Amino acid sequence: MSPATTSSLLRLFFLTLSLHINFSTAVNSIGVSRRTLAVAADTVPFPKKVATFLPSDISPPTEKYWYSRLPNTPLPKALEYLLQPGHYPSINTEFANENVSAASQKTYKQAYRSAKHEKAIKSSLPESTIFYLYNDIHPGKRMRIRFTNSGTKVSFLPRQVAESIPFSSDKIPEILKYFALEVNSKEARVIRDEIGGCEDPNIEGEEKFCATSLESLIDFSVERLGRNVRVLSTDAGKKQEYTVSARARMIGDDKAAVCHKMRYPYAVHYCHVIADTEVYEVPLVGADGAKVKAVTVCHLNTSAWSPDHMAFQVLKIKPGPAVCHFLDSDTLIWVPAKY
Repeated sequence: MSPATTSSLLRLFFLTLSLHINFSTAVNSIGVSRRTLAVAADTVPFPKKVATFLPSDISPPTEKYWYSRLPNTPLPKALEYLLQPGHYPSINTEFANENVSAASQKTYKQAYRSAKHEKAIKSSLPESTIFYLYNDIHPGKRMRIRFTNSGTKVSFLPRQVAESIPFSSDKIPEILKYFALEVNSKEARVIRDEIGGCEDPNIEGEEKFCATSLESLIDFSVERLGRNVRVLSTDAGKKQEYTVSARARMIGDDKAAVCHKMRYPYAVHYCHVIADTEVYEVPLVGADGAKVKAVTVCHLNTSAWSPDHMAFQVLKIKPGPAVCHFLDSDTLIWVPAKY
């Protein structure tokens, strides 16, 4: 072995050793800020509760697990940025901002029950199309749309860490203490609301699950749809008038699973499979010429929805007819690959 080769190997050894020491030191430098933490892996601060985890146990989730379970399914845009090193980990205790998409955050839990947050939904999306009728999906149809997201800039925690944190209504005091949140804070109210939605009884024909990690998100969908699937999300687009530019293409039915990103200190997704639904990809062109491929879900039978639901008030109809709505840009839709 030449001296140059030996020198290179030694430099590589000490560089690796230095990175290991820095990472180990970071793991023991504990404390969660009340601001968003989204830093490189070698400077990751963790809550005290996970200080005992070894570095190998708290490695960030990556696309490796995705492709081990879904080898033929491209990673959707809505998940790509969550798995980039610069976004891990991201714990945010200021996730209760009222400026987020109230429609997306509430309709997926309240759509079939009462319009508990009707006023918030209306005020957050003035003059925007939230719900529309099934027959409105045709070329030439114009709608004023605001493509939003959950507004929660957080990423996945490792499965082992996520599963060590309580996630149930009877553990709310422990959860608030864990994230150093005041009992009467707006963040505490959001946590109660989100967990409560996960624990609400299923409506007829619905199966739901709240995934607290990337791995559990994937497992839920694979168990119900298998590995031969497509995972889509709506393109981001600014609020303006859009025109349906071509015929909508059906991409899924009641076997589809929809996963909405929730407002929570770390990435949690509310996933559900609902009977009597159809999923379409709708090509849109904005007033400024921007093209958007929007994913929309149509509920073919709304007879089980609460009579005072906002959709019926907006559309001036009674429960029963098919009602559709677009999905947010960080909502995932899982459909069989046959479409």
